[in-house]
Amino acid sequence: MGIQFDRPVEAMAAITWLICSADDVGSVEERDFLHAHVRNTQDFSGMSRDDFCTLLASTRTKLFKNFDNNGFCLAPPAIDEVISSAGAILNGDQKFQAYVMAVELAKSDGLVEEEKVILEKLRSRFQISFDMTNE
Repeated sequence: MGIQFDRPVEAMAAITWLICSADDVGSVEERDFLHAHVRNTQDFSGMSRDDFCTLLASTRTKLFKNFDNNGFCLAPPAIDEVISSAGAILNGDQKFQAYVMAVELAKSDGLVEEEKVILEKLRSRFQISFDMTNE
């Protein structure tokens, strides 16, 4: 199927969905981290809480309408496509920020194996030389 992101922030929001849905459970810790830390990063600066929530919701709708899923988690080929599409619109600095954001988000409620797989795909495809999951 495929997907194309219209703006870098949409690609970043899609990456947050990959992490939040990786283990089929969106936790309160992840939600709190999104609003306390991710929304205030350079990539989302200037966005109100409502605008940020709208971005997350519209991105989720776009992902789940375009890709196979089980209702909460995207199928592995869809994850690969999201990462490839995000990589196509993000510049080098944004790729680095997306990886750091994803690692921190995943760690916010305890890093699980499903998240580690996604983080390794991000690290590899975005050509980031170090692994932050072991810190």
